[in-house]
Amino acid sequence: MKGISRRTRACAVLAATGALALTGTAQAQTTFPEKTGDGVQTGQGSIQTFSHRNFIGNGGGLGANPPALTIAPAADGSSCATGTSDECVWKRLDALYGYYAANGLDNIELYGHPSLPTNDEIEGPYGWKAYRAMLDKHGLHASGWHGSLNESQWPARVAAAKILGLDYIGTGSGQADGENLDSYASILRSAQILDRLGKYSVENGVGPVYVHNHTTEFDRKYMDNGTLKTAWEIMIERTDARYVAFQVDAFWSSDAFDDATGTATAAFINKYANRIKLMHVKDGTRVGAEFNPANQNPPNSRGGSPSAFGEGEVDYRPILAAGKGRVQYYSQENDNATLTTMVTSLRNFKGRGSAIVPAVLGLPTTFPSVAAGTPAASNVVPITIKNTGDAPLDITNIALANNNNQNNQLYQFPGERPGDFAVVDSAACLATDLAPNATCFVNVGFKPTTTDYKSVARLIVQSNADNATESILLNGTSLEGPAELPIGGNVDTVLNLTLSASNTFGTFQPATARNYDQTVLANIVSTAGNAALTVHDPSAAAPGRLVNGTFALSQPVQVNVSQPPANTASAFSPISGTPTSLLTFNGPTAGAVQATIGLRQAIAVNEVLRAGTYSKTLTFTLGTTQP
Repeated sequence: MKGISRRTRACAVLAATGALALTGTAQAQTTFPEKTGDGVQTGQGSIQTFSHRNFIGNGGGLGANPPALTIAPAADGSSCATGTSDECVWKRLDALYGYYAANGLDNIELYGHPSLPTNDEIEGPYGWKAYRAMLDKHGLHASGWHGSLNESQWPARVAAAKILGLDYIGTGSGQADGENLDSYASILRSAQILDRLGKYSVENGVGPVYVHNHTTEFDRKYMDNGTLKTAWEIMIERTDARYVAFQVDAFWSSDAFDDATGTATAAFINKYANRIKLMHVKDGTRVGAEFNPANQNPPNSRGGSPSAFGEGEVDYRPILAAGKGRVQYYSQENDNATLTTMVTSLRNFKGRGSAIVPAVLGLPTTFPSVAAGTPAASNVVPITIKNTGDAPLDITNIALANNNNQNNQLYQFPGERPGDFAVVDSAACLATDLAPNATCFVNVGFKPTTTDYKSVARLIVQSNADNATESILLNGTSLEGPAELPIGGNVDTVLNLTLSASNTFGTFQPATARNYDQTVLANIVSTAGNAALTVHDPSAAAPGRLVNGTFALSQPVQVNVSQPPANTASAFSPISGTPTSLLTFNGPTAGAVQATIGLRQAIAVNEVLRAGTYSKTLTFTLGTTQP
């Protein structure tokens, strides 16, 4: 049994800040490019059909020496080699999908290609049921689907995805529809939308929602919990692992990291080991070209150019090693593909050597709704387990994720309800090894313990296959009891601090003992569980003291604070390089809170004053430990 560590989400310190200015080369393999390693584990290989959009749409994108695909003529006998009717597009799809299967692919990833059914187009010669039949004809499984994340259309899209038998349903973008990651608030809104979409898809018989990166997701960076993070790091840490997955496009991430060695992308996958469930295996040249690190928001245009897999610059060996036990589907994609270059990509992509392994395919399963208290044996659904790999599959145990050990394959995600399901009979799958393409059945029962509740759990098939393939989603809804209408709303985490003040103490008088004072108006808004306002001097030069070239005043700037309605000022305290506490809040603020901050500079009668301007920049921070 293999274990996957799960990175727990931690809520540290979220902060808003305001600044106040006081004035050697190895020999290539015999037949395969060395950087492609042993390719992708058989059974987990997929292809993004966007690579062949020209061929699908109008018969173009053939290249110089394309494979000979047999395209059936239209019903009237005319050629469908270049026709754009639904009939001709589907004839070309049929030929293309046959070629995929002949080259060892078990899975495909869809995009919104011409003549793809609309969400509501279930029946008919070009509906979802017919599309599923075409995939079944060639032994292909739809592992994912790049499409819209429009919330109003989501139920219809999930219903279509269920007919296809999708494991994951997502988008070719890096965020939810309507958001663009151009602000911290946009990232938080996107995370909330994704959680809602993923919860619905999982609870309705499809896998999690997923998003897909280009370079923007890594170029945009914001402060989160006191740490500068990329947009995707924030989104991963703010979404629910049960409902939201991430698809790393390893070429665009390598381009964003300016790293063709594959180590930076591998490190990202290792950091978020339980969240990266899909990958685009794409190669290309000019990785990181035209990148200007001084201008990251908005991100720069990139110079990377996709190519056939194995003919670019990216070293996939560390990336594929990091994906083992974590990434379930690897989709080969080439934005510039022709049918000619497809031959090269698929040849270098298909698993060989150590990548010739078994793979478990078990589709998300929905159980009939029954009343709470129904025994598992009275509500059984047989779940098909198929070995889509090239080596025999040895299943040693089938159980529900049900423990709290994060390093164990059976780790139970928060919110899962394994107690509402039971493995009734798994003997047929444990009796003998499954040959490639063979199937067995495990009987699982739904036995809800709560009335009118949507239950979700994962069935874990422990075997000699890759861990990433061995989790099967289960969902069931118990029958209604008394009518209930959950209502509510969301509040984003807000920490807002604005400062308004003069930026000068005026003119210091030599040989005169005097205090020079000014005030700062602070406007504070917080929705956090607690908050604290502090001030410090981040400078390494004479912390807390105003400086004028190499000269510094002998006494630090002092600070106090008063707040309505009492307006009683606190005692002055010296500012230093460590935070000085000004105000604390034990809960959210009631709207905007105003406070008056007093700043004082004491000048002694014997103070040495050098002509010029004394200045320092202080940092005021509104932070929380309970976002």
